[in-house]
Amino acid sequence: MLQPALPPPVRETGTLAWMRRNLFSNLWNALISVVALVVIAWGVLSLLNWMVFAANWDRVWANLRLMSIFRYPIELVWRPMASVMIVIFLFGMSAGLSKDGTGRIVRSAYNWMMGFVGFITLVALFAFPSVRFLWIAVVVLGVAGFWLARAVPVLAKALPWLWIASWFVSLFFLLGVGGNGNNPTGLEFVPPNLWGGIILTFFFSVTGIVLCFPLGIALALGRQSKLPAIKYFCIFYIEIIRGAPLITWLFTASLLLPLFLGGIRPEAIIRAQVAIVLFAAAYMAENVRGGLQALPKGQREAAHALGLTPWDSMRLIILPQALRSVIPAIVGLFIGLFKDTSLITIVGLFDLFAVALKVATQPESKLIAGGIVRELFIFMAIFYWFFCFRMSVASRQLEQELGLGTR
Repeated sequence: MLQPALPPPVRETGTLAWMRRNLFSNLWNALISVVALVVIAWGVLSLLNWMVFAANWDRVWANLRLMSIFRYPIELVWRPMASVMIVIFLFGMSAGLSKDGTGRIVRSAYNWMMGFVGFITLVALFAFPSVRFLWIAVVVLGVAGFWLARAVPVLAKALPWLWIASWFVSLFFLLGVGGNGNNPTGLEFVPPNLWGGIILTFFFSVTGIVLCFPLGIALALGRQSKLPAIKYFCIFYIEIIRGAPLITWLFTASLLLPLFLGGIRPEAIIRAQVAIVLFAAAYMAENVRGGLQALPKGQREAAHALGLTPWDSMRLIILPQALRSVIPAIVGLFIGLFKDTSLITIVGLFDLFAVALKVATQPESKLIAGGIVRELFIFMAIFYWFFCFRMSVASRQLEQELGLGTR
């Protein structure tokens, strides 16, 4: 006798269904999951208990200015803040001009950044009266840039050039030129050896990311060139640079480079920045080359059939698809570059990591039982995590928008 047909199983969704499938699917998985959850809960609760009741945050709080701008003159702190205002204003314009699609990623990053800036402004209102109005101006300009771009869409044509000009203007504000105490017509010169802390970390990170991207693309294209001189030069450069760690090239730029410049000795910051850019560009070139090799040959043939010149086919057809396929690798390189800036400590530059170590050796810090090294490292971990996580979120959003990893 035939049995009646059974109804189809009900699909289980939600958190409980996911836990049942992945954490408690059988006895052994359930035991491992329970033990792991107990260990994680114990670790998190112990850390929170120490951070709230046992950690000494007073010394970290008292040295926030030192970790932010190091020895940059306090009376000139408005100049790095002016650079922040320019960037936030242009960020607001970029979000205001962005449309659906990838524009949602820019707006999401803008919302995160404005939330971060708003939090700092709230802290400055009560704890740092000397800069409270500067941070209020940052928030106002961020909002103003957004609504200005919404009201004047034609600004989209000028936005790329404004971003390029912003780097030079920001550098002018940070460095200063043409002025001194007796000459108010210019900005007083601030030697780069006074830069440090978060300012220096962002300077190395942003400059390195911006410059290594086009240089890496040029090296990747040069490696595929049919001209032997260009091809083998790019291969030689990429393999030599990738054959040694970043710290080696930092030492080379810091100690050996002046020997080849005939007595000319660039600032230590410039030497280290050049080493970071050249190092990152070699890895960027390999990422881009992987994207170019993954592209089907038919794309090049289709571009040729359309009558496009080699330059137009590379610019409009091949390179956009190649970059699209290696977005995770490129963002991973940017995140690694942001974290690797802490290596400049070894060549005598004072980024956030170096300044934090300096704070830990202050006499007032040594008087505290156990020191404040743990507090400083937690502060730095939160700082690096925030920006690295934000970059990874933007990468994931871009992949979803472009349909990467989906069929």
